[in-house]
Amino acid sequence: MILDSLILQTRLFLQEDMSINVNGDEIEKSSPDKLILKDYTSMIATGGTLNSMIIISYDNEILNKLVEIFMDGEEVEAEEVDEVRDSVSGEVINTIIGLALPTFPNRGKGVTITPPITINDAGKISKHKNAEIISTKVKTQYGEIAISAIISLEK
Repeated sequence: MILDSLILQTRLFLQEDMSINVNGDEIEKSSPDKLILKDYTSMIATGGTLNSMIIISYDNEILNKLVEIFMDGEEVEAEEVDEVRDSVSGEVINTIIGLALPTFPNRGKGVTITPPITINDAGKISKHKNAEIISTKVKTQYGEIAISAIISLEK
């Protein structure tokens, strides 16, 4: 399943690349009619052999920690904070999807992906009647990352 691969790659990315502990026993799956987004959200659409929208939504504290790690101690000017957060959020979702792609249907062959888009002021996303939302939360000592996929049920 797509979500299982995204969870695995998120956990590996956080633990191995970012040295952030994941409280693995607190991962929960759900299938909501709408997603309530966290403080900061990035999305990538897939097309071709897999039509979906993959969404990663961050609590502020975990995104701040990721920015700190990516910047490796370099100071960020106040006017550049939003741009850096957008960049890190986009890089994280790109990395996770890139690592998960070979486990998607047909080993990812024929799947196209869009560049990430980042939003920080949306409240929710509701599903269309011909779509399914699958969602989970990965919990860390710095807060949660919600991972969701909206998958088209149309063939």
